[in-house]
Amino acid sequence: MANKEKGLNTKLYAVIVFFGILAALVLITFTTFKSRYTAFHPDEVARSYVDTIVQTGDGYNAYKNALISKNYKYGDYIREYFIYPVIYRDTDYQPGADRGELKGYNDDEYIGEKTANDDGSLSGEFIAEMYKIYELLIDEYGWDNYDNIFRSYFNALVTIREQYFGDKYMTDEIMFTTLESNVRTYGEALTGTEEEFDENTGVQISEKATGRYQAKYGEDYKFTTTIKSENEIDAKLHIGLMNEDKLAKYKVSKEEIKDVKSYTVQVTDEDGTVVVENDITVVKIGQSWYVDDTTADMRALYLFYR
Repeated sequence: MANKEKGLNTKLYAVIVFFGILAALVLITFTTFKSRYTAFHPDEVARSYVDTIVQTGDGYNAYKNALISKNYKYGDYIREYFIYPVIYRDTDYQPGADRGELKGYNDDEYIGEKTANDDGSLSGEFIAEMYKIYELLIDEYGWDNYDNIFRSYFNALVTIREQYFGDKYMTDEIMFTTLESNVRTYGEALTGTEEEFDENTGVQISEKATGRYQAKYGEDYKFTTTIKSENEIDAKLHIGLMNEDKLAKYKVSKEEIKDVKSYTVQVTDEDGTVVVENDITVVKIGQSWYVDDTTADMRALYLFYR
């Protein structure tokens, strides 16, 4: 009998090709995800933190890249430690505790006539009044000391809202809406605004205004943030000096931190002139990096244009 010619095992080949393609797709997907997901890149975490603040003065949202957001959705942390203590201020509420049957000022029985009948006009006046408070606090603290910002701001919010509406009604929606509106207005005060008209009615909804950045750097200014350098840092020493009380609130232990890096982030205008630079320390937990907001000093980013 003639020897049977050995041919290609098509089934085995198909299996090999299938798993080869699958492995390649997994690698491509992971690489793409990693390149897009800022938290995997310590330098980009540091740069993004500075960029968020510089572009619109938004230290509030910059914290989404920081340790404060490691084990919380950022808004949930604010609710737990700053908003609920206001809404449930006459109860035994403690941060992290179950609110259960606690009765707060978000109960409908506290809704007064002005709140019930407001078409948004009074809320707009109230938000504009709160902006004065917000601006004063940012001028004094920047966003480094968020404890002082949130506590001072929300305490003032309770008092001023009662003056405008004549009731004690308070919800997290009211508090977030007012704060985030003020954050946006502060950014517009820096960047300037253009005329805008409602596309349906043609009514003008915003006017052209020159921002503080435009006044100093020109109407068409442009800021670019880049990593100037990676700095030497003693990771063990830095971890040892981190604020343990804040870490406990963040539900983070020092033992979880596997690495520490420090970067100098530089901000330049369109001509390449350096307008400000700031050192940022980032820490690694698992595969992700976070700005160490327990030691961050961003004051320079709120002062460079003055």
